[in-house]
Amino acid sequence: MTDYLSRIRDIAMLLPGTTEDVGERETRFLVEGEAFARLSGDGALLQVCTADPSNEPCWADIPLGDATDWTLVEDRVARSWELVAPTALLEAGGR
Repeated sequence: MTDYLSRIRDIAMLLPGTTEDVGERETRFLVEGEAFARLSGDGALLQVCTADPSNEPCWADIPLGDATDWTLVEDRVARSWELVAPTALLEAGGR
């Protein structure tokens, strides 16, 4: 998991206002206290928000492995951040 966590962290932490919350079962990346990406404890599954987070469900699964398309992952994480971030951060530059 460490390699995947490092890669996801590198992608997520480039986005303004991002913080990391490490728990027993998952690592979450948040903006203004709202999760926009979650990595399972074993590092095999990334979840990103694909719709307004006030709607259920907003999470989509991205399995991680040897064939992972990291360009796609980067895009999906950034898009998820855009859906969750407050307007002030979006106006400040986002990605």
